[in-house]
Amino acid sequence: MVAETNTSASLLIAAVSDELEEAALTIAREEGARGVTMLPSRGIGFPEHITFCGLTYRGIGVVLLWVLDGETATRIAERLNRELELLRPFQGLAFVAPVDASGGIDPAAIRGYLDSGQAPSD
Repeated sequence: MVAETNTSASLLIAAVSDELEEAALTIAREEGARGVTMLPSRGIGFPEHITFCGLTYRGIGVVLLWVLDGETATRIAERLNRELELLRPFQGLAFVAPVDASGGIDPAAIRGYLDSGQAPSD
């Protein structure tokens, strides 16, 4: 399938610790996000964070993914980074990536979802 362009959507990606998951979801809901994809994750920082008795901390967390309009995605990412202090070392990160092409997804369905706030129906 040929990729379509100009969906006017953005992908908000937030990697947070388990302890911050509910707070992140609350912030996103308050800003108008509806659905979210949640992926369990583990990670280490470089340089590695040494903890008790020389053991390396491998944080357990979640990666949260939303497809939103660009303005909403940016607003949520900024709030997540500020209110959850994600830019501090070992806390996580929230950022936005443009969705400038879609393959296998009807661009009209994405546009309709963004415009109406409803999930597309088949």
